[in-house]
Parts: sequence; C-alpha cells; structure tokens
Amino acid sequence: MISLTKEAAEQVRASAQEGGAENMALRIAARVNPAGMLEFGMGFDDERTNDTLVDSWGVTLLVNAESAAMLDDVTVDFSEVSPGEHRFVFMKASAQNGGCSTGGASSGGCGGCGSGGGCGS
Repeated sequence: MISLTKEAAEQVRASAQEGGAENMALRIAARVNPAGMLEFGMGFDDERTNDTLVDSWGVTLLVNAESAAMLDDVTVDFSEVSPGEHRFVFMKASAQNGGCSTGGASSGGCGGCGSGGGCGS
C-alpha cells in the first residue's frame, strides 16, 4: 500500500496546519489518463465509505477502492527536484524505466524514480 517518507509527512502536517486542515486526512488518488500514464492527486478530505485508511509517519492517508491497486508500492516523498524547488514526488517501486510525478495537490505522472537526483516532470 501507499506510504509517505518522513520528509513528506512533515510537509503534509505543515500544510495541514497552514490550511486549517489539522482534523482532516490526506486523500491520495490515482488514475490512468487517456495517454495511458498513471496520474496521482492528493488533497485534504474527510473519510468516506469504502475508504482504506493508512497511517504513515503519523499522517492518516485515505485511499478509495478505485485507486487502491494503482497505489500499491507507491511512496510519496517531498524532495528537491531542481535547485531551490521542492515538490511532492510519487515513486512506484514496481515501475521500470518510468518517470515520476513532481507536483502539488493534483499533478500526475508515473513512477519509478531512482535515488539521488530527484525527478523532472
């Protein structure tokens, strides 16, 4: 199932506090776009029926049934993607030779980023 890195969890908590969403969980969703690429999105939300709840570094993640399989083996990091530019990066461990998403609440891409240089969009 999906997980956050410690850095991503810290950024999510800071964003929740800044946005007044401390009592909400972070919903993470995935879909395949018309080009066949996996896209990820996230935002603060309340729990809904049929959501799976995942705790990662003290952050509650919400995943709906439609997204669950696509989020298997995904790790969300918050890292520097270019000098001075930090973003959430979605990495899918089972992807091979893929790109990854670098973006905010609703950007997407598909994943499999190696360690060391971050990823471009």
